[in-house]
Amino acid sequence: MKLMRSEKVQLWFLTNANKLFVAAAAFGVIFVLIWGDASQWEYEEDKNHYSAFFSSIDSRISFVNYGYSGTSLRVVLNFDAEGLIPDDIKSITPKYKYLILERICNDLESLELLESGYYFDVDLRDISSEHMFKNYFNLIVKHERCIT
Repeated sequence: MKLMRSEKVQLWFLTNANKLFVAAAAFGVIFVLIWGDASQWEYEEDKNHYSAFFSSIDSRISFVNYGYSGTSLRVVLNFDAEGLIPDDIKSITPKYKYLILERICNDLESLELLESGYYFDVDLRDISSEHMFKNYFNLIVKHERCIT
């Protein structure tokens, strides 16, 4: 019995299906190992964006991390108060609340995020060695706050 061409192709795929599956899986693993995970790329890109975005406010501010929780974009920033006198430390909270709020509210990308229902939840923490660890403030920025 002579097989037709299409039957030969079907037979070849049936006999080599396991090999094809293993080859595809191996290619996928190698691709991820060499070029990485797309979701990780996006996370790193956003991390670099937020790092530059918030660190540009002041050289004493350093970006720690960010993450989404429901509709909240939680951002943690460190503030180096080393060398500041007590009067300067008292002015950190009002000054930097205003600067961070202005930075978020005057950025088109941030406004688009706020308009879509998300909000920023920003913590500014003290990391200086002169003072005990302290959280200067937690700032919640919703769309309504930017348009008022």
